[in-house]
Amino acid sequence: MEPKAGCPVCNGFSSLDVSCPDCGEWMEDRGRFFDLLAPYSPYRPIDDLKKTDGWMDWQTHQCPHQLHCQHCGYHEVSWVAEQPM
Repeated sequence: MEPKAGCPVCNGFSSLDVSCPDCGEWMEDRGRFFDLLAPYSPYRPIDDLKKTDGWMDWQTHQCPHQLHCQHCGYHEVSWVAEQPM
């Protein structure tokens, strides 16, 4: 059986410190991308969401985080490698 993997950012072990490629300001981590898909997404099991979000994040063990620059409005998805928990 494969050990459980988890996102170090979601679990509070690290933070995403990314500067905006457009203006250079620090971007705000708005959490897991799939939590924004539907009202009850944050309450569904993570592995279940990963199987239905349309990305390869379940197979690659990565967690998609929505980043937003409050200064210029730029936004992107940043992929965080999951680690054994």
